[in-house]
Amino acid sequence: MGAGITGCMIARELSYYDLKIAVLEKSYYVCSGQSKGNGALVHAGHNEKPGTLKSRLCVEGNRIFPEICRDLGVYFKRTGYTILAFNQEESAILRALEKQSMTNGVRVEIISPARLAEVEPNASGEAIAALRVLDTGITDIHRLVIAAAEHAAVNGVDFLFETEVQDLIKERTDPGRITGVSTSKGEYSAKLVINCAGVNADELIRKVTDSGFEIKARKGEYYIIDKAEGDILNGAVYPVPTPQGKGCAVFPTAHGNTIFGGNSILTADREDTSTSREDFEDVLKQGIKLVPALKGKKMIAGFTGLRSSVYGKDFIIGPQDGVDGLFNVVGIDSPGLSSAPAIASYVKDMIGEGYFDLKRDPRKIMNYRIKPLFRDLGMKERRLWLKKDPGFGRIVCRCENVTEGDVISAMHAPIPAKSVDAIKFKTWAGAGRCQGAFDISRIITLLSSEPGTLLPEVLKRGRGSNIVTGYTRKF
Repeated sequence: MGAGITGCMIARELSYYDLKIAVLEKSYYVCSGQSKGNGALVHAGHNEKPGTLKSRLCVEGNRIFPEICRDLGVYFKRTGYTILAFNQEESAILRALEKQSMTNGVRVEIISPARLAEVEPNASGEAIAALRVLDTGITDIHRLVIAAAEHAAVNGVDFLFETEVQDLIKERTDPGRITGVSTSKGEYSAKLVINCAGVNADELIRKVTDSGFEIKARKGEYYIIDKAEGDILNGAVYPVPTPQGKGCAVFPTAHGNTIFGGNSILTADREDTSTSREDFEDVLKQGIKLVPALKGKKMIAGFTGLRSSVYGKDFIIGPQDGVDGLFNVVGIDSPGLSSAPAIASYVKDMIGEGYFDLKRDPRKIMNYRIKPLFRDLGMKERRLWLKKDPGFGRIVCRCENVTEGDVISAMHAPIPAKSVDAIKFKTWAGAGRCQGAFDISRIITLLSSEPGTLLPEVLKRGRGSNIVTGYTRKF
């Protein structure tokens, strides 16, 4: 249950074995919930309490992240990560983090203001010390989730979208055993239900038993600076962490933009992804304190991500107490992205020990790479692609250099992109300076070219998000 980074990585890991697997997702596409609003930073494990699952899986996930991204054809770069201290109290926190990092096996170093100016010239000159976390990196979260899902799909995993799990089915003679799920599109039987439902995971558990914890949704607002402003930072710059999280940060992205934000606001509405002027001004103020060069930069968009926070809890991974057939992977807040590859392996091992005799299926595809975008090819490959399909020579999105061929390929991928936002996640069309003003008409025209799809039926995301309501001549 759930097609975010955790669910898709687990599906990919299990797809190598002789199992029949379905991923149920209430939204319209993969990476449409908690993972969508992720900052795409691959943390190293400096901030995690030693001896916890978070520290163990984050460190292991960070170690294998370059290999995972290389295998799937997804961008990854080790950039480092710098935490600034502005007073003696914060300097003491840096020293404690340095000690904790060494315990966790994370490479760090405390640096002077002079060294900070060399590493991050645009970082605040008022910092009196900084901690460098050397193995932090950045990735493309959307294409990573999509690539993992596509790999699972080509290995026979079924992805069922707009299929919301509404209840867990109990065995009639044994109410303590789960035999499947009831969804908005019918019932599905299963020997094992893996709960990766993000901010709603505890609600599903309470369908059958007391979860023993409550997930709190935390909003984090982020704002994107136009890539035309140039490179502002080499890696992420953070304040010292607090009990509420790592704090608002400024960091580069895989697409050449700079992002600032990442506040942590409790919300009772688990679907609330709104932004506000008040919070924007707050995160901008915090960002400028870290990186004064942010002041006056042109912004092109803002967004809010939701995190499933279980205060004071470690990752919750394992069988649900007292309920046979329900396996939880919940409370996966930061560093969930970094930990995801290791979580997948950890879950696979636990399932192999407790549920199934896992046997590798020789028919399964071990190596899969997401189809690259035309703009990322060398000149020789571009000429070959153009010879096979002239559509790669027609630009659909000027800001991000996305071609008609890229869009059509996304529409016919193992996990087909059938909406405007799905096309954006797969190709980054519409994510640039004009925010889709140039390409929206072209993209909906391409989507409506599919047999049986009329232009008014093209959606931005899910049901009810029609971009046009009809044809002018009919009004």
